[in-house]
Amino acid sequence: MRKLLLSAFACSLAAGLSARELTAHLGWASFNTPDHKPYVETYLSVIGHSITYVKQPNGKFRGAVDIIFSFTQNDSIKGVKKYTLSSPEIDDTTKAANFIDLQRFPLPAGDYKLNLVISDANKKEGKTISSTQGLRIDFPKDSVCVSNITLLESFAKTTAENALSKSGYDLVPYVSSFLPGNMNALRFYAEVYNTQKIMSPEDKFLVLYYLESSDGVRMSQFSRFLKQSPQRVNVLLTEFPVETLPTGSYNLVVEVRNAGNRLLAQRKLAFERLNPGVRHNFEDLAAVSVDNTFASRISNKDSLTEYIRSLRPISSEAEKNYAENRIKGGDIKVMQQYLYNFWLGRNEQNPEGAFNVYNVEVQKVNREFGTQTLKGYQTDRGRVYLQYGPPSQRTVSASEPSAYPYEIWQYYTIRPAANQPGNTTQTNKKFVFCNPDLVTNNYQLIHSDARGEFRDDRWQLKIVKRNNQSRDFDDTKGTDDFGNRSDEMFKDPH
Repeated sequence: MRKLLLSAFACSLAAGLSARELTAHLGWASFNTPDHKPYVETYLSVIGHSITYVKQPNGKFRGAVDIIFSFTQNDSIKGVKKYTLSSPEIDDTTKAANFIDLQRFPLPAGDYKLNLVISDANKKEGKTISSTQGLRIDFPKDSVCVSNITLLESFAKTTAENALSKSGYDLVPYVSSFLPGNMNALRFYAEVYNTQKIMSPEDKFLVLYYLESSDGVRMSQFSRFLKQSPQRVNVLLTEFPVETLPTGSYNLVVEVRNAGNRLLAQRKLAFERLNPGVRHNFEDLAAVSVDNTFASRISNKDSLTEYIRSLRPISSEAEKNYAENRIKGGDIKVMQQYLYNFWLGRNEQNPEGAFNVYNVEVQKVNREFGTQTLKGYQTDRGRVYLQYGPPSQRTVSASEPSAYPYEIWQYYTIRPAANQPGNTTQTNKKFVFCNPDLVTNNYQLIHSDARGEFRDDRWQLKIVKRNNQSRDFDDTKGTDDFGNRSDEMFKDPH
């Protein structure tokens, strides 16, 4: 059976950004009739505040646009319609609403150019907008096929036939391929043809509809299906929630499969989603597009590995585990997607800027805290620095008698980490690091009074352990050796 991979087209037309320059959105979809007479529906949404209004005899205001639609094939006109579209009457032009026009054009199968010319009927000096786009009508007679998919603003059962009526419902088109964050449901309409021709009346088949990433990875949590029987035209009119759909590029996919799960037909519609505050689930990482981002410019596997591993100090445990598995997988694109998505979640407005700022700090800790075997961000001091920032006070003791080299860092304020939103701000917290091997520069965190960090009230014993082997578990300081200032420095770092 033939596999259909066509998408409905949507475009935006604009003559300018000023409030009185005509702005409209155009969309189209092709359909078929039971007796195989294809037609094209056009959807024109005029932005209400972009047109000129004229006061009517009844005191209300009305705007209008002049429209010319034409369809050409090999420079020959196959269909044309010229008309004036009037807005609804309104009382206040500052509260003008958008209005929609729907037209239907019968056209045989083939390739066409859709031409639109539109102008403000009440503005003599206004600009005329014109657009030409290609489209194809292709509905095989002897195989199952699917119409174009129409996104909907709303639908309701028809009470009185009108231009928006179809299949017993009034369908209000959503004339855009962009879904803003406040749009919580994806509504759409499509038709399936020829099931009666190739199936028996008692047969059942599935109509599946789901979302996939722009590069074709199916998203399981955005997937539904309906079981249907063969009809002259099978209708799919439905919606499903998209509150948790993150920002990204997607395809809405409609598939028809028989009882044996064989794919009979398919149709896709591309759209964009903006949903600030909702981050991608790891399993949907494939939906993240890295085209023309900083991540797309990092194509060396070793460099990507280094950048991703340097995120560990500011990552949740789930992120650490997931990232390490992506590194082991070695897929360059997936690693790019992870890196970009990580920073998109931290700074949606400027992920590249956040990436650059963090990497400056990574280079600092690598220079100062790195060892012969460890990068600076892999050490305890590097981790604390990157997670909490530079300390407010840093006390370094490298040569106390009878003590290992140690440092005490004090933070006047510690704010919740990005991956710990439930935590509250902490004040006056300290970290104690000690270098027991005297050589490697690998200072280990031996105590902190910060929430969630390693705490050991006998930390002073660890500092003086080279000359003090106290076995008294109530002893937290060891002997008071000459020159030992650890207690003083912890209480008052400087």
